[in-house]
Amino acid sequence: MNKTTRIMLLIVLIFGVAATVYWLEQPAPTPAPAPLAQTPDLNRLAEQALAVYRSTQNMQTGSKPDQWKLDAKASNSAGPFVGAFGPLQLARDGQGRQLLLTSFVADTADSAGEGMDSFAASGISRLLLFVLQNGQYVLQTEKQLEMGTNGMAASARVVQLGPHEWGWTLHSSYLQQGYTASTVEFFHATATDIRSMGHLTEQADNKGVCGDAGGDGCPAVTDVQARWQWRPVASPDARFYPLDVQWQGLIDGRKISQHAQLLPDAGSGIYPFPANLNVQF
Repeated sequence: MNKTTRIMLLIVLIFGVAATVYWLEQPAPTPAPAPLAQTPDLNRLAEQALAVYRSTQNMQTGSKPDQWKLDAKASNSAGPFVGAFGPLQLARDGQGRQLLLTSFVADTADSAGEGMDSFAASGISRLLLFVLQNGQYVLQTEKQLEMGTNGMAASARVVQLGPHEWGWTLHSSYLQQGYTASTVEFFHATATDIRSMGHLTEQADNKGVCGDAGGDGCPAVTDVQARWQWRPVASPDARFYPLDVQWQGLIDGRKISQHAQLLPDAGSGIYPFPANLNVQF
């Protein structure tokens, strides 16, 4: 092998080694990103669930926006009713389930939220609980209540009762022969049911019975108010928030001032409101 051949072979060897080193030093190709799992649009699913509910109840659009007519009967009213759905509340319970809570509050069609109908008749309030199953909200349970008077229904509101506990409050009031009262009833959305947690008289008085006339035949004055709110706690073991209640006023002419923080009874699930302060005429 002559000198020229050896030089050429050496050049080829050098280029081969350089190419090998270059190839080995190239970074590995970046793997393609895995497709992102699509997060369900819970708000859209909630609206769809409500549309399905309206369809199954044969609801018709009312004369005003977001107003619906329901051809149903109540124990003291032949219907139909006209009402609206409350805000849609998305939540997660202690079992990790995705919940949808809302309400449908409807007055008798003759009052339609603008005037009184029959004194005996009441509107209806429906509490609705949906659970996310297989990509859609399915109605878990509902509760219909007849708590109003004069064709009007009790107002409903979704509330948080504890770190992972949800429910509703229903507010109603009446005026009859000089007596006035307003009450709130608490409801708890359990895993399988909607249960009452008791009612609290928020305000009651008999000031209109005799007016300014007074006299021996007039009852002793009752004029009492109850102010309440939940006290959120940070304890991981707390299931329900304490319900803080303050009573002030007169009951049968006696001045009262009382304060309590209440939790639902472990057995019944009812708040232990003192019976003597829960005035009912």
